[in-house]
Amino acid sequence: MRKLIVITFLLLGLLFGGIGVFFYLPTIVEGWNFGSADFRTIHLKRFDPSEEAVWMQSAEVLLPEKVERYVLIVPDRNTDRDWNSPGNEARTGLRFARKLVESNIGVIRYSPPGSGNDQINLTDPGLSRIALERVLRAFQAAKDTEAVENSDEVSGADRIPDAPLSVLSVGEGCIISLAALQQPEVMRISNIDSLYLAGCAYPETLLDGWIGRVYYNMELTGVSADLMDRAAQIWSERKKEIDEGSLKPMDKDAWEKRLEKLKEQGMPADLLAFEKTLSYLSRPDNIVWTRAAAHIRFQDLLTQLRESRPELRIVHVMGEYDEEIRPADREAMENYVRTSGIDNYEFRTLERMDHSFCIRESPPASPVENMMRRRDPFVDFSPEILKLLAGAE
Repeated sequence: MRKLIVITFLLLGLLFGGIGVFFYLPTIVEGWNFGSADFRTIHLKRFDPSEEAVWMQSAEVLLPEKVERYVLIVPDRNTDRDWNSPGNEARTGLRFARKLVESNIGVIRYSPPGSGNDQINLTDPGLSRIALERVLRAFQAAKDTEAVENSDEVSGADRIPDAPLSVLSVGEGCIISLAALQQPEVMRISNIDSLYLAGCAYPETLLDGWIGRVYYNMELTGVSADLMDRAAQIWSERKKEIDEGSLKPMDKDAWEKRLEKLKEQGMPADLLAFEKTLSYLSRPDNIVWTRAAAHIRFQDLLTQLRESRPELRIVHVMGEYDEEIRPADREAMENYVRTSGIDNYEFRTLERMDHSFCIRESPPASPVENMMRRRDPFVDFSPEILKLLAGAE
């Protein structure tokens, strides 16, 4: 009996140990830092001391010994500077930043509003735009300062070298960048020469892009065509409420009660899950985003930015295996770019690249499998995106 108890505890220990390794392996691997490039970390909060928000507390520059270019990374919605999100802490963004540093690219990175929370929140796009502006201004202030001390207290001081600056936007970060780069305060930063819009597709508005990602997850899950049609009807009714301004805030408890009633009425599980996803739009903390997103048009922002920055190079980048972009939306976005007639605006499809710029051997699968893929700390990044950002293409 005693032997059986010991064996049981050993098996439980192995089980929980395996689970722990699965969840924390990416963090452990990042701690080893296989990168060969030396770099310094400069914290930008000292150049905007009045700002206590998460975006300035987290803002930093990874500065290699030789800087040929800077890249400012604007993360996707609900992800921090490491590209972690609730339930997914693979730190892919940190690995990608170190990869850029190895190519003599200084990396500016920060955690946008809403990313420091363990809840899935939809943050006011206006606040997200302000956060990006403040980070850019802090970086400019750091460059204008005569000397910047090393973050690890090493003796001596070094000036932040001047170099061209690219902005790399991911997902919803594309909308935020288009809005921020045409603001008067940011227009004074003259060395911004290129904008990369990666992993985003907006047939019309920001809200349309959001629902497209929801639909694609449903399709990957295997939801039937009939239920997809019913989901589209549900969305049509909800979107009408949003467009007319009649969508009322509902807290989590109110939505749970509503979902219980729908379940009692026999609504299929897939549609219940869809209704639960839509519930985030009317949460009190998210209602500002919802109302704004219905009227933020990608094409309008792009046209305005082109008028204010006619020399800015804009590259729209899509990964062939992007698990966040619905194929129909990707095709519509590509057609728009190629037929828009907007000067200095090009479209690139990068082979086998996913939403996190990693190389994959097969197209997106189910959301669960996609999550497992994201946790792989040994996957390689697309060499094409690295060359593009380094200015080799």
